[in-house]
Amino acid sequence: MSSWLAVSIAVPVGIGLGASFSVLQPRAVSWYHRLRKPKHNIPFQALFPSLALLYTLCGISAYLAINETILARNTQELKAVRAGQLGMGSFWLGLTFAVFWPRMLALGPSLKLALANGVVANMWFLVAATQFFQLTIAGGMLMLSCVVMFGALGWWNASLVQMEAAPLSL
Repeated sequence: MSSWLAVSIAVPVGIGLGASFSVLQPRAVSWYHRLRKPKHNIPFQALFPSLALLYTLCGISAYLAINETILARNTQELKAVRAGQLGMGSFWLGLTFAVFWPRMLALGPSLKLALANGVVANMWFLVAATQFFQLTIAGGMLMLSCVVMFGALGWWNASLVQMEAAPLSL
């Protein structure tokens, strides 16, 4: 285990939760109550822990990819460097979009824009997962779990968009 472990986990968790803390703290719940929510709604109290888990899994998968890129134990060196660079670049692009998703969801300008942002983030995470699979199966599987988790949050966001567009029924 190298010193990259702490950095790889702390940076995504710190950036992600730090950026979303202001809209996910308990006293900032007013935006959540204004939403017209579907039946399969996520409780407000579950948003922060689910994002913490998402960012932590992303960080661990990034650590596994960085470790294999640097050490190239199980991968040819040239392939490890190429997949590592492309995978980490895609990971950081996805993380950049992902950290803005909660703020866009809460503060606007619209739920549709938040959904588009989430789709772009998930596409970059998927590219990162394919590259991480070339390096290490565990890193690829963890990144794939991030894709699934963020996809579920995106599905919820899409349901919110649909509920917003639906007429009110009395």
